Amino acid sequence: MGMSDLTVGGIYIAATVIALYTGGVLWRHREKTAALPLSIAGFSSAVWSFGLFITTLPWGSVALSGITVVYIGVAVGLAAVFVFALEYTGRERYVTPTLLGLLSIHPIFLLGFVIFNPGDLFFIGLDPAAPIGVDQQWGPAFWLHSTYAYLLVLVTSLLIVERLVRTNRALYKGQAILLAAGLFAPLPMNAVFISGVISFDTTPLGFVIMCSLFAVAIIKYRFVDLSPIAREKVIDSVRDGMVVVDTDDRIIDINPAAERMMNIETSVLGASVSEVLNLSESVAAYEELTATTDTSELTVELGDVYYAIESTPIFDGRDRHVGWLFLLQDVTEQKRRERELEQQIEKLDEFASLVSHDLRSPINVANGYIEQTRITGDLDNLNEIERATERMEEIIDDVLELAREGQAVTEPEAVSVDTIAREAWDHTEANGASLSVDGDTKIVADPDRLTRLFENLFRNSVEHGTETKGDDSTPESLAITVGTADETSTKSTLYVADDGVGIPTNRTECSKTATRPTPTGRGWVSQSSNRSPTHTAGPSR
Repeated sequence: MGMSDLTVGGIYIAATVIALYTGGVLWRHREKTAALPLSIAGFSSAVWSFGLFITTLPWGSVALSGITVVYIGVAVGLAAVFVFALEYTGRERYVTPTLLGLLSIHPIFLLGFVIFNPGDLFFIGLDPAAPIGVDQQWGPAFWLHSTYAYLLVLVTSLLIVERLVRTNRALYKGQAILLAAGLFAPLPMNAVFISGVISFDTTPLGFVIMCSLFAVAIIKYRFVDLSPIAREKVIDSVRDGMVVVDTDDRIIDINPAAERMMNIETSVLGASVSEVLNLSESVAAYEELTATTDTSELTVELGDVYYAIESTPIFDGRDRHVGWLFLLQDVTEQKRRERELEQQIEKLDEFASLVSHDLRSPINVANGYIEQTRITGDLDNLNEIERATERMEEIIDDVLELAREGQAVTEPEAVSVDTIAREAWDHTEANGASLSVDGDTKIVADPDRLTRLFENLFRNSVEHGTETKGDDSTPESLAITVGTADETSTKSTLYVADDGVGIPTNRTECSKTATRPTPTGRGWVSQSSNRSPTHTAGPSR
């Protein structure tokens, strides 16, 4: 073997080692999208280069066997790079047994022609005694094979370039450029050889360039970690925040809306999710959403903001789970409306409770007179029953008006507390209790609402004032007093007191307040619940 053989043989061995190493790195990540066929292409390049090294050996028969090894690498490598291009560009659905069968036709015929060379169609002659390697004189079958090979490599490169044009992410652009350039690099090197410009096969030099570019794609552009997952297909249909995460919990895509929601100012592509999520609530939500490969939804509260997050598993064309798509929607306004609705429902419940409370007095009065009528047959009781039903109708009309117009008193008038109190007492089932009014205070109020106010307070006194006084106390001993307190020049507080046992603080239901006329002669009556009452059951202090 001359010096030239040593030099060329060293180039071939170096190319073999580099291609083997690159194929091995890709093989370790073969579960990633497009990594397996690219790994096979790397190994095929190593076989091709090693076969060329064999052709430089000084033993004729051994050198000739190297030709067969070369074309084994050629046959497998061409099919592998085409399959890689389909998977990398999101066309995995085309990688079917039928397509693989069609791609295998060329390697079978190629190896058949190389090994048997029928009619000298592939090789017109082979000379192992050439200065460098084995001199090959090609027949028509070789040129047919070369045309097919060049077209397949060109189609492969165009597929990757097409992806390069479609993507708008710098990370994927870098990947696509390096991969397309790497796959194309052996082509001109091979063309230089078969055109006769150089006497030895320079294709392995293209393999060295190819593997170097693949190395940059792997290290700098994280090819094995960040293979594209059909970004365009999901981004076009998403108007809210979108984040794509792979199975290694690395962010491989994020749209501007998600970056704003997550307060991200710098690129996080390739970063771990744990590095980006700095709130425990966010981490817990991510772990819950990725616990299974099922679609799931979750609403997360982050400070004053609420996010509805939908997690959808992503599968490639071979039904392999490759990551998750997270859709983020700011639902803070929706949550605010829900809280307002809940408050309105609570108010409606309170309103219904008050209505029920107000109707109870006239209903009890009517029931009492009905029972007396049944016992005594005194039809005069019907007048009292009629008054009670009229009072219920008034309350119902008042409630309907409140429901339509709200609770504000718009037309108060001067009324006598004594008159209103005694009218309310007539609508109350007293059960033997007595009423006294301390003075005849004049106030400005809505007479109907003030009447209902007194009815409720009187009933509370009657119902609760004698519950647990003991055996020495009877209903007849309960005395209820209406009076005023805390008088000033502009207002005073009305109170209803009794000498009963009182209402426990945890059962206080409502509070009613009325004001004395202001110097301008106007005032108001307000209704409230669950506040400190101006009506107090129990001994007056």
